[in-house]
Amino acid sequence: MGVREARKLARRQAIESAGLALFLSEGYAGCSVEKIASAVGIARGTFYLYYPDKRALFELFCERMYGPLVASLEGSAARLKAAGSSEEQRLMYLQMSFALAGCLEQARPVMLLHFREKWSAGPAGEVVGEWMSRIEAIAVSILEDARERKLVRELDAVTVSLAIVGAAERLIWAWLEGDERLDPDKATLEVANVFFSGIA
Repeated sequence: MGVREARKLARRQAIESAGLALFLSEGYAGCSVEKIASAVGIARGTFYLYYPDKRALFELFCERMYGPLVASLEGSAARLKAAGSSEEQRLMYLQMSFALAGCLEQARPVMLLHFREKWSAGPAGEVVGEWMSRIEAIAVSILEDARERKLVRELDAVTVSLAIVGAAERLIWAWLEGDERLDPDKATLEVANVFFSGIA
């Protein structure tokens, strides 16, 4: 990598670092391109050489946060469709839980954005809402498939999926906040066991 490319990469990283810090401290609505540029020590116009607007930067963080989760869930959904028995499905739910925990660990630096903007009005709330709708839809499809194949009890897939996603969010919040009551090493296994017991 040449000097020019290295400088561009360093500037992009500085913009991302400042943008994330400002999104977390001031929220999407309180953050501006001017504030990000000022924090980096660049002209406002320089920001636009890297991102078309602050929404594009916010979407980048959301892609880093939700993209791996969605990909992992989609892969799990495809594998679960091949499960031939309830026990095989139980093992796959455990694998899915551990895979999702790994994704969350990777996304930890940006996870607070989810909680900061989930219920906000405007562009940030819309972006987060779109990602959450995708996650919820995958969860519904997993449960509907299992129900149709009689691998789980008769259930309302939408209600159960929303309950599972909501419970997972609460656990993620406790983990991010360092809740001393939560044992992160046991949480993944417990979540998978509670989930499977509830739908078995």
